[in-house]
Amino acid sequence: MFTDAIELAVAALGLGLVVLSVRQARSKGWAASLQLAAGGFLLMGAAAVGIVGFVVGLVFSPLAWLGVASLALAGVLFATGQKLESRKSGAVTESGPPPKGAVNPSPKRASKGSTGDPELDDIESILRRHGIE
Repeated sequence: MFTDAIELAVAALGLGLVVLSVRQARSKGWAASLQLAAGGFLLMGAAAVGIVGFVVGLVFSPLAWLGVASLALAGVLFATGQKLESRKSGAVTESGPPPKGAVNPSPKRASKGSTGDPELDDIESILRRHGIE
């Protein structure tokens, strides 16, 4: 009953927009009049098809809002789980060759000579003396 009243009001509003567009066709121009009429026919069509009743049923249904809250909670829990999983698996410990296109985090140097930076050469020599390579 309540839904029917809202559908009737939306259809009446659409009819009012169509009538208003016809009356203002000469003063506002035909383009604006046709756009206003299209909006009115859109409202009347939505009421006739039942889209308005569907939306009203969703808005005023406590069960529908319970469903929306459940979906929101599921989204929050999923996102939290993803964030916790990404923190937990920060370091990948895989054996075998890296996948195609993967960047090697510790590239091997072609030569064991100097790197070109005197400070790094000093650090490397200190590490070699202590048996660390």
